[in-house]
Amino acid sequence: MVLLYLAQTINSGLALGAVYGLMALGFSLVYNSSRLINFAQGELLLLSGLGLFSLTQAFSLNPLVAIAAAGIWGLMLGMVLYATTLGFSLRKHPLKQLMLTVAASMTWQGIAILAWGKEPLMLPQMLPFSSVRMGPFFFSQDTLTALALAVGSGLLLSLFLRHTRWGRAIRAVSMNPLAATLQGVNPRKAYACTFALAGLLAALAGMAVGPQTMLRYDMGLGVGLKGFVAATLGGYSSLGKVFLGGICLGLLEALFILTMGAELKEAVTYAILIVILILTPHKERQTARA
Repeated sequence: MVLLYLAQTINSGLALGAVYGLMALGFSLVYNSSRLINFAQGELLLLSGLGLFSLTQAFSLNPLVAIAAAGIWGLMLGMVLYATTLGFSLRKHPLKQLMLTVAASMTWQGIAILAWGKEPLMLPQMLPFSSVRMGPFFFSQDTLTALALAVGSGLLLSLFLRHTRWGRAIRAVSMNPLAATLQGVNPRKAYACTFALAGLLAALAGMAVGPQTMLRYDMGLGVGLKGFVAATLGGYSSLGKVFLGGICLGLLEALFILTMGAELKEAVTYAILIVILILTPHKERQTARA
């Protein structure tokens, strides 16, 4: 019985954790480049997932086309979000920038209700994986899809940041915007690129979570905050640690759901965030000055 609980925890935890990891990568990208916490990250997932749902109703998409469509749609949404939040308020107080992302989150949720309604929508599974059993452990199609999307995205993002001109520009702005400007880097373009990449990651997260939990008009804030918790767990300092923060959070949630019930899941998740924020204030200040 214990082994069965453990297998279920790992399967569910990895499926959710991969989604949180993708969201955390988006939070980390935007925060490290602009020092802004983007609270509309969850709505990027929501609108991306709903847009992909509409495409699946109109066309039969093969896996590669589905991933490409989700990525392009996510990039576009990320650019729109940048233009209406940070791009519009680059010289404003950080609190105003933060509140703009909150306002954008509420606005985009309203758009989702107007366009797709309040009924949950099931996004079909689009990657051709079959469930895998390894002794007492098993990995469902949802879990394998979420892990494939998350791990693949993380690896490609790491290569992009290390080996492309745009990636090096983002890293330079993240370390020192003034020095990057003196070296000919345009910080505005770097900020816009991070928002676009965050949109792409959120779109892939939507593609992973849609078949697991369905797409609901009010899910963006909750999933977005889980991504924020995961990024905080990972410390924002490296892609691997941030993604691992998402995996750990997913496994913890699955463990609490199986052992104590779903009612305590949210309370425990945000209690973890409170503890982390209280215990690591010095590290956060150092990161903000870096």
